[in-house]
Amino acid sequence: TNSFDPQQNLMAGSRFLRSMLDQFGGNAQLALAAYNAGPAAVTSYGGVPPYAETQSYVQKVMAMAQQNSIG
Repeated sequence: TNSFDPQQNLMAGSRFLRSMLDQFGGNAQLALAAYNAGPAAVTSYGGVPPYAETQSYVQKVMAMAQQNSIG
């Protein structure tokens, strides 16, 4: 209800990312692309859209996840 409230903003973003993971079968790259560019863009392009911002976002987040993975 209040996007300026940090806790509410974080919870809403988390719920949206979870829904994108569910919608795209657990594919983290597609979920991140949908989080950034919208699910319609991912569906329309059949993958990560050719938007420089979205491609960069997906690469950066995936790289951070890889660096921070355990095992």
